[in-house]
Amino acid sequence: MRIARDKTAGEQVAKYLCKFVQSVCVLAFGLTITACSDTDRGTNLSEGITNKKVRQYLLEHPELVFDDPEIARAISSARSARQQQASALWRKSILAKNASLLDSSLTPVSGDAGSQVTIIEFYDYQCVPCKASYPELEQMRETEIDIRIIYAQLPVFGSYSILAARAAIGAHRQGLFQTYHAALMTANVRLDADSIFAMAADIGLDTEKLQADMRDPQVIHYLEQMRLLADELDVTGTPAFVVGDAILRGGTGVKELKEELDRQLTRHYLSSGV
Repeated sequence: MRIARDKTAGEQVAKYLCKFVQSVCVLAFGLTITACSDTDRGTNLSEGITNKKVRQYLLEHPELVFDDPEIARAISSARSARQQQASALWRKSILAKNASLLDSSLTPVSGDAGSQVTIIEFYDYQCVPCKASYPELEQMRETEIDIRIIYAQLPVFGSYSILAARAAIGAHRQGLFQTYHAALMTANVRLDADSIFAMAADIGLDTEKLQADMRDPQVIHYLEQMRLLADELDVTGTPAFVVGDAILRGGTGVKELKEELDRQLTRHYLSSGV
């Protein structure tokens, strides 16, 4: 009879366990877990099964978690959500700590400070995927009204990438960042000192002032600080995008970026009651 009672109790707890995990996920993480079978729908946790009883039964019968794939998936989803939340908070703290860098007069920015979502783009002017995605990103910049883009140079492809990054900051100081940025991103020539300065002259930059700005210790220090920010965010290559509280690393296409942007904007509008 004891075995029969244990089996009945186990079946009852197992029946409610998935709903219990669902409830925890909803309350703690705002997630809806759909791993439970249709037969479990409508189950009420108040029917004699309390969280304390479920926990005690799990401690006595841990095989329930390991042997039931639905429960294991629900728990895995909850753990993943908690890790994502922790990562998002960690990124927010890093960005808050580096707010003065991101708001520096040396940082090129497109869009209003009051925009709903900020995108930080880490890029290199010799990065092939960065150059390939430029036209769509430019279209996004021109058509999306609620986004702000921060251009974060991360020159990882050698000395000419560093030279181009310094030149872009110099162009920003002369008020021609977007024009020079477009020239560098769409250039069909290999970047070197001659091509970098030739493109600068072609768009009307004062090349003498540009060269002086490129040698400015403040510019050199600024790019080093941006590299350190990338390191803190675990960005080791380009392109990479920080979108609100999410981060999209190497290999991310414009499609994924747009999808994340839509998620961030939708979440904002829902939370603000718009």
